[in-house]
Amino acid sequence: MSHKIIVVGHSKLDMDLMKEIGDATMGIEEFVEDPKKFSLALFTGGADVTPSLYKEKGAALCFSDIYRDLVDKAIYDMCTANKVKKIGICRGLQFINVMEGGKLIHHLDGHEGGQHLFECFKDDKLRKVNSLHHQMVIPPKNPMKAVVVGWSAAKLSKNYYGNNDERTDWKGPEVEAVIYPRGSACGVQYHPEMMDKGSPGRTFFVEMAQDLLNLAMIDFISKYAKGREEPSHGAKDASNN
Repeated sequence: MSHKIIVVGHSKLDMDLMKEIGDATMGIEEFVEDPKKFSLALFTGGADVTPSLYKEKGAALCFSDIYRDLVDKAIYDMCTANKVKKIGICRGLQFINVMEGGKLIHHLDGHEGGQHLFECFKDDKLRKVNSLHHQMVIPPKNPMKAVVVGWSAAKLSKNYYGNNDERTDWKGPEVEAVIYPRGSACGVQYHPEMMDKGSPGRTFFVEMAQDLLNLAMIDFISKYAKGREEPSHGAKDASNN
C-alpha cells in the first residue's frame, strides 16, 4: 500500500518529486478532514521563517511571510498530534528546525546560487547539489531533538548574521541535512525537486524520505548519522552553538 503524502506549499516540481515516494496530493482540505490517512507531510521552500517564532529579531535580513508560517504551523501541529511524519526542503527544513526548538542564521554568503558538494555521514560519497538559500539552521543542542547528518563539504561563507541581524562567529559547518528524532522529521537544505531524476542529490532525498517512512527511528539515525567519527569543519559541534 502506497504512503499518502500531503505537500504543503506546493509546486509541480515538489509534487513530481514526492510521487517518487508515495501517493502525493496538495489537498489541504483532505488532510484537515482526516490527517490519520497520511503518512508524511512535505514542507517546501519559500519565504524566510518569521524570526519571532524562534524568539529573535531580524527586520533587515529576514524576508518572511507570517501567514505562510501560521498555516504551516497549524498543519505541523496536526501532523504531530496524528503521528504524521515530516520532511522539509530548504525553507521547509528551516521551518521544521524552528518548530523543534532550533534557531536560524539570518544570513550567510555563498549559497544564493550555483552548486556545491554535499557531504554526509551515510557514506563516503560527495554529491553535487544546488544552493538557493541565504539562511541556515542552527539545530537544538539536545541530540534527541536534532542530529546533523549532512553539510557543505567546504565552507562557502565568510560572514554569518544572527539575532538582530548582527554578525556572529559561527564555528560549525554549513548544515545541509538534519534528523529530528522527537519530531519524527528530517530535511535537506538544497532543492532536490529542481534536480534531474536519478541525480545523486535527488536520490539521497528520496531514499531519506523512504527510510523515514519505513525504518524505526533508531535504525534511521544509525543509517544516516554513523559511519565516521567526525565530519568536516567541526560538524559534530553543529548542534552545540
